Amino acid sequence: MPKTVTPFEVHAWLDENFRARAEFGFRKALTRCVLEPPNPFDPQARRKPRAGFVILVLLAAATITCFLYFNVVT
Repeated sequence: MPKTVTPFEVHAWLDENFRARAEFGFRKALTRCVLEPPNPFDPQARRKPRAGFVILVLLAAATITCFLYFNVVT
């Protein structure tokens, strides 16, 4: 008869597997979307935000500001 695996064991196996692979994870995916790729010749160099992300944040801030100004202030 095959051994029954508990959900805790499966979670532990998956957690161990994901921790062994540093390229996976929500934080890594979010970092790749927001920041430019790292410099392979200088890994300690600061990564700049992507231009598209900066434009998106500015447009969202302008939209929220206009909404609040015309609906709350006036």
